Amino acid sequence: MSDREVFGTSDRDAPVTRAELERALRNINIGYLDLRDAMLEIGARLISLTDELTRRIDGVEPLPAPPNTPAPPSTTTIEMGAHAGVPTALVNMRAQDAGQQNRVSLDLDPMDKYAIESPEIPCDELMPICQARCCRMSFGISTQDLDEGVIQFDYGQPYLIRQRESDGYCVHNDPQTHGCTVHAQRPRVCRKYDCRNDDRVWADYDKRIPASEVGEMFNGPPPEVREVPLAEMLGRVQQRQDALKREKQSLSQSFQESMPTVGPPPKPRV
Repeated sequence: MSDREVFGTSDRDAPVTRAELERALRNINIGYLDLRDAMLEIGARLISLTDELTRRIDGVEPLPAPPNTPAPPSTTTIEMGAHAGVPTALVNMRAQDAGQQNRVSLDLDPMDKYAIESPEIPCDELMPICQARCCRMSFGISTQDLDEGVIQFDYGQPYLIRQRESDGYCVHNDPQTHGCTVHAQRPRVCRKYDCRNDDRVWADYDKRIPASEVGEMFNGPPPEVREVPLAEMLGRVQQRQDALKREKQSLSQSFQESMPTVGPPPKPRV
């Protein structure tokens, strides 16, 4: 008689599947983002409270205006108005956080990837020349990709596309032909991508002149970092929050067990 405990028809000692592992990782990542936002809010409110106490202690707090005094012209932008009631420090901290790379990356586009019309590029003709350089680029996959469970992502850098160490290509790229082995299920980013004006791929697309050797493509100096306007950063904040809501909803509406399974027989009653 087996001494394993059985709950329903599920064997407690059954191997964990990739789908189960990814479900757990998605939940952990959601918790991480929620905790990060909560810490940002606590820190920002502490900064705002400290500034308020400093003004009052130093005696620089202005006296109340007389009754019926017209309000001064507002300097609040539309973007700031969207965060009414939120301390400026919190807005700034969230905006800065939205531009950081050490966080969960997720494709924020809400559009159904199967509704996208890809640009008409003769990839079969170009593949021997460009060597599918686009398949060496890093990008985040979407909640739709995660739900399908076909596209693999980097567990160490969720949810960036998973790439091979040997050549830097996406794990779904055929090392012999450089064709996509999951073309029908390819992510939204791949469907929308147009290489014709990308100087990382082509020096001259019309003349079929590639930009550089594949091995040198991503080994050059890092790209120049530009200062991102506050309005753009706040837009990123809103996009990330919307994507996080969609990811939470998708995860809450899914189930760990897809089909009924038969486990070992239960222990006989003594």
